[in-house]
Amino acid sequence: LKATNKAAKEAKKKELHEKELAAEWKKGANNRGAERSAATAQKADEQARKKAEKAALLAAEDAANEGASSSKVRKALAPKSKKKKPQNSLSLLEETLVGDADKKVKAAKRAERLKKESEERARLERERKKAEASKANGDPLLSNTDTMIGNSLDFDGELNADINKQIDASGIDSAI
Repeated sequence: LKATNKAAKEAKKKELHEKELAAEWKKGANNRGAERSAATAQKADEQARKKAEKAALLAAEDAANEGASSSKVRKALAPKSKKKKPQNSLSLLEETLVGDADKKVKAAKRAERLKKESEERARLERERKKAEASKANGDPLLSNTDTMIGNSLDFDGELNADINKQIDASGIDSAI
């Protein structure tokens, strides 16, 4: 009984030590890169397997046809070319028209976006000029005071008016 308990404890310690060791190794490892390269290798293997299956099926089909050339097998195994096949003039015209229409739509959207941006800039400029003009028309000392206190007090042009009438004052101001 003691021996089995001791063996179980040692197994737990060993398992815990292996987990810690794996965690330490994982810190410095390039796991993402390794996973990515493994995924690309697996994808390439899958493509090669599919190509081999296709070639085998075509070979079986050729064998069933007996006497047919093995050009299908060669075509299946040959890499696909990147060149575009020659097209007739109607498909070229259609492709050009679609491309032109897309360009027109993109240009219209871009022009609309630029127009909105310029209108927004003009509106902000008008607001800025309006604010500067209102500051220039007022008393410079009052405008400085307003900017310091954040325009929280508005005296409606009456500089010497009783503040208690305009705002709710508390403490000594309301007592007087």
